[in-house]
Amino acid sequence: MSEYFYVPAEFIIDQHIAIEGDEAKHISRVLRKQPGDRIWVVDGAGKAYEVVIRLVAPEMIECEILYEHHHLHEPDIDVTLAVAQLKNPSRMDWIIEKATELGVRTVIPLQTERTIARSAKEDRWNNIALAAMKQSGRCILPKITPSANLESVIADAAGYDVKLIPYERTDHVLFIAEALKHRKPPRSALILIGPEGGFTDDEVKMAEKAAFTQVSLGRRRLRTETAAIIALSWMVGNE
Repeated sequence: MSEYFYVPAEFIIDQHIAIEGDEAKHISRVLRKQPGDRIWVVDGAGKAYEVVIRLVAPEMIECEILYEHHHLHEPDIDVTLAVAQLKNPSRMDWIIEKATELGVRTVIPLQTERTIARSAKEDRWNNIALAAMKQSGRCILPKITPSANLESVIADAAGYDVKLIPYERTDHVLFIAEALKHRKPPRSALILIGPEGGFTDDEVKMAEKAAFTQVSLGRRRLRTETAAIIALSWMVGNE
């Protein structure tokens, strides 16, 4: 299985890539790559490169691009997951990791009426997303936004093709597949996932007024992280 390395776009000039820092050390000291070896590089902005190593120095690897790929291993749909921030930091870490593996483009840590959470860990979550992007062979690094309240996320949601709010108390036994059945394939989607105590009725009504569709994820009560992954899987799992 190929290993992927991250290089920001500013280090990719013409047909050459300079790899520095921890990535360079891993290539030279751990993997012991040599000039002439081939590796994969992703820029986090939608491009992946097959490259050949031309120079191995103590702190830098110089590579020449052989092939350039656009949106390699990326789903066609641009999905934003707005998920209630959890009190247990390890569970939020897990959501970031798995959502990245599934192909999410943006994660919004959400503040709701029933959210009980510590301060946001944006730097940590960005590092988790970066590692998960490389591990899963993606070429887009998901954006982890600052924490936002539900009202502001709903107010900014007009541009999405599909807007879903899974809700365990919904009277509409409508599953995600049914909600999408008669639509043309969406290019973008926003999914709202509530906290451990669920969304309040007023929060759901607020979302419905903004044209969010209530959907069910099944008859059983799910943890926040389970609901997030199931909903994402429906949206991008078959891409």
